[in-house]
Amino acid sequence: MTTTGLSTLADAIAATHDSTAPTTWDAPTELLGAAAVLFTTHPADGADELLAGIARLLSHGPHPAVTLHAGAPARGPRELDILHHALAAAAEPGRPPWPHGPADPARLAAATHALTAAIPCRLIALRAATVIHLLHLLPDTDGHLHRDLIRRTTWLLDPRTDDPTALLLTLTAPDDPLAPAPRSRTHTRERHPQPLPLADWDLWPAPDQVLTLSGRITAVRTHSHVAFADLAWDRHDAQLAFDPAAVADLHAGDLVTVRGTCSTSRTGRPTLFVRHLEHHEPGAPPPLPDSALLTPLLGPLRAHLAAGGFRETISPVLTDGYFGGAARPFTTWAHAAGRRQYLRVTTELDLLAVIATGTTRCYEIGPSFRNEGQRGRPAVEFVMLEAYAADLTLDQATAYLADLVTATTGLAVPLTRRTFDDAFREITGIDSTDTTAVRALASERTPYTAEHTDDPDRLARRLWRHSVRQQLRGLTAITDIPGPASPLIAGTGRQAQRIWLYADGLELAEIAANERDAARLARSFTAQFAADRHVAHRTYQHVIDLYDCGLPPCVGLGMSVTRLASLRPVPVPAQRRSPVFRTAERTP
Repeated sequence: MTTTGLSTLADAIAATHDSTAPTTWDAPTELLGAAAVLFTTHPADGADELLAGIARLLSHGPHPAVTLHAGAPARGPRELDILHHALAAAAEPGRPPWPHGPADPARLAAATHALTAAIPCRLIALRAATVIHLLHLLPDTDGHLHRDLIRRTTWLLDPRTDDPTALLLTLTAPDDPLAPAPRSRTHTRERHPQPLPLADWDLWPAPDQVLTLSGRITAVRTHSHVAFADLAWDRHDAQLAFDPAAVADLHAGDLVTVRGTCSTSRTGRPTLFVRHLEHHEPGAPPPLPDSALLTPLLGPLRAHLAAGGFRETISPVLTDGYFGGAARPFTTWAHAAGRRQYLRVTTELDLLAVIATGTTRCYEIGPSFRNEGQRGRPAVEFVMLEAYAADLTLDQATAYLADLVTATTGLAVPLTRRTFDDAFREITGIDSTDTTAVRALASERTPYTAEHTDDPDRLARRLWRHSVRQQLRGLTAITDIPGPASPLIAGTGRQAQRIWLYADGLELAEIAANERDAARLARSFTAQFAADRHVAHRTYQHVIDLYDCGLPPCVGLGMSVTRLASLRPVPVPAQRRSPVFRTAERTP
């Protein structure tokens, strides 16, 4: 069909949709009814995940229903017409539409563009309509096609695209959308079978010595009589000097092994004058994983903690109960155990158990998971340092943590202590207990919160995180914090035994003394989960049992290693140095 024909068809479909007033599409009945096919004989593999995905689709409704152009059913979502007509336009002449026949990608893209230009299309409704379409096809399929349609239905529930055209193109492509065939961008070539010779890096630079160095090229500079390249590997880097003809095919990102004599350039920089390019494997600078930025910090952190008498522990990442307060949990179903399990959000309960067994100081560094965005960013995993000590007071633990921060980051500033109210007053000019003034400021800066609460402590804390704490300078310990605290912390409100630690306005850690009264702790847990918004096993009886066994008084701290790393000067990684360039410049 031509472009004009597609536009004419799209206009006709839109006119049909507008011919009667829209009603509401009964998506729950249609989707759940169609999903029954998954259980007609025996549950399909992944049927539970399919149902969970369908539930997430339904949570985004309702959707309008209109008179459909494609025929039965007579009414339904506009997106169902888009799906049927796009698949029909993409079918080969004389062949049935996908999935019983191939879909031409060019015709499918052209049809989808034309249809969505004239017909309103919500991607979530298109996904729901397509899921129903595939589920209706399942009873008449078997073998490979049956399995393929189930996998494509599963993909539709998490397609990771926001574009209708991309959605339909991926759905109908020959590749399995859940596991598309990877394709190399490079030509097949012989790979070096032996490990890279890296031992000579420990000798670099060794004047007048012949060395063999291996690594990745990070930059190439050519001149009329000599060419230079930068080579890097691990924590090492070296300048290489070549005959200009030898670097014609050398680019940033290439893996090489070179042999030459170590000397200096005219400017005195140590340089390996290359005699032989023993191995050359073209490549490209790969991106550095974000987690690699934390690596240089882990050694100093562990060394400082070990010197302070802290014993490192390891606790499970996957647990039978969720102990993250009222937070939304990450859940999974453990098929072998036949139960729901959760990714941890804290290690403090395991650390308290270690303290109870007779350990004075302990800590763990590892990932924690929070199934919600943080300050507008979809951060769901972060690296935490959590520690407990049975022989430190709250002030002593704060001083120790401040020393750890300065020792591992080089942040050479003294620790200052301020109450929340004093810091709030100094930065905003108003008293945090002045309800009228706090509410007026909150209405200006955080209107959403101001519209939903009159609690002055909650408003003050929201303002603090929104625009007050950023004004703190140096290393600051904030005490007497208003508002609710964790049930595990002794005291409540401004009397809670906790301290927030900041570095130039960046919140690094909370330090707190633990609650001692098991009965009070049990009442606090009961109150906290009385109106639990999330379905999760929050079984805290073993925590109460731990306290009843005689847990000694102790102080705990939780610090974001991810944020701590942002304070530490990090050299530019070799993979991210300047790209290759071939302009004349001064000889290094």
